[in-house]
Amino acid sequence: MSSRALRIGALALPFLLVLTLASALIGLLATGAARPATLVPASPLVTWGTPVVRALHHLGLLLAVGAGGTAVLLLPGPSRREVTTLDPVRRRTVRLGAAGALLWAAASVTLVPLGGLEAAGADSGLNVWDIALGGDLGRVQLIIGIAAALSALAYALARSTVLACWGLAFAGIGVASLGLAGHAGASLDHVNAVNAMVLHLLAVSVWVGGLLLIGLIAPWLGDERLSTTVHRFSPWALAAVASLAISGLLSASIRMSTWGELLTTGYGRVVLAKAVGLITLACLGAVQRRRLDDRLRFRHLAATEGVVMAAVIGASIALGRSAPPVPQEIPAEGDLRILSLVGYLAPEQEFGPSTMFTLFQPDWIALALAASLAALYVTGVVRLARRGDSWQWHRTLAFVLGCVALAWVTSGGAAAWGRFRFDAHMVQHMAMMMIVPPLWVLGGPVTLLSRAVAPRTDGSRGIREWVLAGLHSRYSRLVSSPPVAGLLFAGSLVVFYFSPLFEAAMYTHVGHVLMVVHFLATGYLFAWVLIGVDPSPRPINPILKLITLLVTLAFHAFFGVALVSATWLIAPDWYGELGMYSAEQLQLIQVRGGSIMWAVSEIPTLGYAILMATMWMQSEDRHARQYDRKADRDGGAELEAYNAYLARLRGEVPPTAEAPRSGQGAQAAAGSPTVAVQQDAQDQTDPSVTPDQQGEKDPTDPPA
Repeated sequence: MSSRALRIGALALPFLLVLTLASALIGLLATGAARPATLVPASPLVTWGTPVVRALHHLGLLLAVGAGGTAVLLLPGPSRREVTTLDPVRRRTVRLGAAGALLWAAASVTLVPLGGLEAAGADSGLNVWDIALGGDLGRVQLIIGIAAALSALAYALARSTVLACWGLAFAGIGVASLGLAGHAGASLDHVNAVNAMVLHLLAVSVWVGGLLLIGLIAPWLGDERLSTTVHRFSPWALAAVASLAISGLLSASIRMSTWGELLTTGYGRVVLAKAVGLITLACLGAVQRRRLDDRLRFRHLAATEGVVMAAVIGASIALGRSAPPVPQEIPAEGDLRILSLVGYLAPEQEFGPSTMFTLFQPDWIALALAASLAALYVTGVVRLARRGDSWQWHRTLAFVLGCVALAWVTSGGAAAWGRFRFDAHMVQHMAMMMIVPPLWVLGGPVTLLSRAVAPRTDGSRGIREWVLAGLHSRYSRLVSSPPVAGLLFAGSLVVFYFSPLFEAAMYTHVGHVLMVVHFLATGYLFAWVLIGVDPSPRPINPILKLITLLVTLAFHAFFGVALVSATWLIAPDWYGELGMYSAEQLQLIQVRGGSIMWAVSEIPTLGYAILMATMWMQSEDRHARQYDRKADRDGGAELEAYNAYLARLRGEVPPTAEAPRSGQGAQAAAGSPTVAVQQDAQDQTDPSVTPDQQGEKDPTDPPA
């Protein structure tokens, strides 16, 4: 790296920081947030210090996410053999991420007392730490600081891409937690506002953080490595731009009553300026990818992007400190109390079998996620078809139906009533554990990924390599054991419903999101172990699968019986605070919820059993065909050797046993008749060989 490049890099960050603060100040003046408060006198330290700390906070966040993503996913490898140790460029990039995460952690912790000082007012003499940590925003900000500190620690200790990946994961958790802070947490449409904010922050972190890091490390890369890095970043940038468009439209529709407020209010004008800046960044990024052959033009475009980026981040800081035109605070009385707790009012139609499919309470981000998963899957199938490879239509149908089921379970009638009634929540629970995951598993997404995405040949890891590495890891071997998968599937029910976790999932949005993720993950793991068409880390005995199925789902049914016969209420404080039903009605609703769990669990049990039996028979047929083909090739040498072995046990020595064949026959005589079965088990652990391919052709068949 040249001394001139070092000087430019040393001056770039302070310049961008000053530009961000200037943009934030202009935005605060435009929205009126810079004027002193009249109800609670604001301290000048809060008015002018918070934007500065926020700017440092965002800078550290972008460095942490951008450095981790670049080192783990984008940078090409130093050799054609896959390596996990950090090469010099990756090591510098990860250390840059550690510095950014440390700055992020320090700024996050500093924002906690500043928030308490803002709530207490100037010269109040109160303990600002107690005030800050007594509210949700202060606790969330402290959690963000802890996640950032863990990310910094992982980056600092990283000697391999695996630990760097953990640093990126902690940084992602911190960014997602950041979506709970600010005005989104008290929005009229709470669920969609918070989800849109989380998506917005994740997209900005990926896009802007990636651009910032690539610009900073460009002097360390040669032309070829720089070109490869930018081209790999392009799909991520495109996905981030689409996510920003979706989240921006959703947030604007929630916070402004009419689109005319984009021009008539200061808040709207700042939103419009931010949107123009993001569109400009997208256009500059598209032009930049076409100028990779000219390093000077690339630097000029990168500098221009940095300036626009700083202005956009400043506008974001101003919007975070400003009140939107539509009032977002909800008084806690009557129906408005329910609105403040749940985020939306209870539907007018009563919950029942028909309303589960006629009501629509949209979770727009979940709908976008379901549509994106289906689109990515279909894209992979189309890619296979274009190169002449086949893919079973029933797998595509199963996966797409799983995405449709996810959309229904997060936005249909069960979702609309899920926070108000235990029986509606139980319908959601059963669908998220026993409908969506099996359909996804039958689609074979990992097999499709391994076939549709070209493997990297430069020693680095992309999404395909990381997924396959995780699939064959020791952790995967542990959780893919049928008893462990069954324990996670059934045991988590007791922990979740007979502890404060269920009530926490009702009160907090992050708890509700974690509940959905847990149900989907444990359901997918259980289905993958029993009926998965994707490769498993090791072959699993079908008898063990059957025992696990019967024991686990029997426990599932008995748990439903326990709910039916329970004499106490689950989450009584939550349902009591809603005040929609009496204690007798809540008890009846809980009995209905337990009955749903008890009755509905029998249907998936039958479906799992039928699928397992079918796959077992198909596996035996494949083994028999492989054995027959091997016998045709070697003239039945293995069978003859086995017969000779039995004859020796009986004291008989047949003539054919005295002169065993050379070559394959001799090797077979020294072994056992389980060779074909062992070979088939090895084939099943190979992600590039699907079960259908195993049934069609033996890997040892000679070419035609």
